Amino acid sequence: MVSSERLSKSPTLTPPKQYGVTKPISVAEPTEADKQRNRQLEKFLVESGLYESEEEAAKRERVLDRIREVLL
Repeated sequence: MVSSERLSKSPTLTPPKQYGVTKPISVAEPTEADKQRNRQLEKFLVESGLYESEEEAAKRERVLDRIREVLL
C-alpha cells in the first residue's frame, strides 16, 4: 500500500494557463432543437421589450459618434 505522504509528493499535471481567446466548446452546426430554442429566446426577448428600437439604436450611435469626436 502506498503512503499518503508519497502520494502527495507525486507531480501533478496541470494544463498551462491560456490567456486571451480560448478554443470554442464546439464547432458543430446547430441542431434543429438548438434553432428552435433560439427562436423561442428571440421571441421572448422581443415580447419583453429587451431589444432596442430603431430610434434608440440611432440615438446610441449619435452618442457614440459624439464621444469619438470628443476623444479624438
